[in-house]
Amino acid sequence: MQSDRAYTFLLALLRLALGEDVQNMPMALSPDEWREVYRMAAKHAVIAIAWDGVEQLQQHTPQMLQSMPADLMGKWFADVHAIETADFRMAKHTAQVQKLMSDGGFDSQVLKGATLAAYYPKPEHRQAADIDLWVLPQQGKSLVAHRQDLLKYLQSQHAAAVGQVVYHHIETTIGDVEVEMHVTPTWLCHPLHNRRLQQLFAQNRQLTPEQQELYTLLHAFRHIYHDGLALRHVLDFYLVSASNRQRGISAPYKLNAQLGLQPFAQAICQVADYVMGKTPADRLSARAMHILQALPERRVSCRVQWDYPGETLCNLPWRAIHYIWRKSHHYA
Repeated sequence: MQSDRAYTFLLALLRLALGEDVQNMPMALSPDEWREVYRMAAKHAVIAIAWDGVEQLQQHTPQMLQSMPADLMGKWFADVHAIETADFRMAKHTAQVQKLMSDGGFDSQVLKGATLAAYYPKPEHRQAADIDLWVLPQQGKSLVAHRQDLLKYLQSQHAAAVGQVVYHHIETTIGDVEVEMHVTPTWLCHPLHNRRLQQLFAQNRQLTPEQQELYTLLHAFRHIYHDGLALRHVLDFYLVSASNRQRGISAPYKLNAQLGLQPFAQAICQVADYVMGKTPADRLSARAMHILQALPERRVSCRVQWDYPGETLCNLPWRAIHYIWRKSHHYA
């Protein structure tokens, strides 16, 4: 099928972009298949990273690009330039927002965005839609008190328009840029596991490498239930975990187990290794295969949901209780 070949080729482009050696490149594509590759790259928010793979082909096997339509090549190149421009603009706005927080006495750390982009060969090619900022509480201050202090400060700033206020962040618009002001990086549905997670964050003034790996794992897990897992989320996790292993930092097995995340962590590790061409499909677990089946079109998969009945973000009773609790609480 055209989509299958295009998806396989997209994976090969991503591997080339990240410096992996692709032993068996798929056969040359037809013009329509090239358009399908681009469509999937856009769907998975990896347009610029896939273009880096195209450039590798141009250097080493340019004949494989002869079938790419000229109009597609021009559009793809223009999109990459737009992503680079947006990245530069986002970095500028991030610095301005952090200064705004600093002026109010708040330290902050960037979540996702530029922090994860730093793991890529070309950081400016990782797409980001908004700014996620972890605004750190003063030492000894509770999450509730910190949220109220941050909310009062934002409401006092004419440059900031405050939107929805939820447990873990405050949605704001500063200038024309959407910013999520996190009072905590993330959360879990299970109250005991969430308490452990919040205590873990409170012990550090920034995400440790181990916590960064945990954070990208949780971010990937959430997207399975929201708008579908994207290749960008898989690449984020792969690059963070690979960097940790290279630095001698072991996988956080104990931490994942304490937070009820170990089964999913094992599955996403296998998925990431498959995407990067390090593990063949016949060596994957059933759970990993279910994720891969939903991955090409970013489907929200009920099959995946039933694979993890005991997970902190998946257990139906806790998800239902947490949903009711979130809807019944107003933090503003």
